[in-house]
Amino acid sequence: MSRIVASLLMLMATASTCLAAGAVSLNRNSCTGPINLDTTGGGPVNAYVSVLGQSQVAQAYQCITVGHATGAPMRDAWRFDPASCNSGFFALNHTAPATVAKTCPSFQGNLQSLQIKDYAYDPLTGWVRITLANAYPNNGLGNPGAVNPAQRYFLANYVFDLTFSVPGAGSPGATCGGVEAPTCWFLNSTSWLDNNGIETPWALASEYLTTNDPNNSAFCPFGPDPAAPRTWGSIKSQYRN
Repeated sequence: MSRIVASLLMLMATASTCLAAGAVSLNRNSCTGPINLDTTGGGPVNAYVSVLGQSQVAQAYQCITVGHATGAPMRDAWRFDPASCNSGFFALNHTAPATVAKTCPSFQGNLQSLQIKDYAYDPLTGWVRITLANAYPNNGLGNPGAVNPAQRYFLANYVFDLTFSVPGAGSPGATCGGVEAPTCWFLNSTSWLDNNGIETPWALASEYLTTNDPNNSAFCPFGPDPAAPRTWGSIKSQYRN
């Protein structure tokens, strides 16, 4: 009988761990949208990061997405860093837009939060990195309202404004070229922080997106990330409760 009880306790502990460990997805248009997007520019396109299966309270999280073009540096059309053609035409939202908020509410809820947001380009590798770190300690309580493992929660929204992005070479000072080139975007690092300050990596359910590559002929994602994203330890020191 004692062995049966011990076995049941072990199964319960395993089930609890599985429920607590959410899985993160990267999608187009919504929290459950498609993976590929065919585009020739002309307006904003969206990507969403979300988590499903979370049942433990969090007070902070981070997600880092890396992007590259097939066989070459990221084209001007997808460059949104300060020195780029499309500088100023990228937005990173840490709370759910109204279009998805009902079905994919913000993981932080309505709490006040402090964020680190960054879109960076590495000229040595030709890759880009999008970073969001979001903390909402709430006096050590985090957000106890985001613990339903059946609910998908919003983590981040990337808005790429391709209004001035065009196929081909583009015109300096007027348009940004190369929007037709296939690109690959993938989740490089995702994790959450519990109310005891313990960081836990999230599993990945759907880790990558493509543009103009419906058959994933480039086998996205591929290769290591030469941009070497910052770890949570190097980011969390910038927060203040």
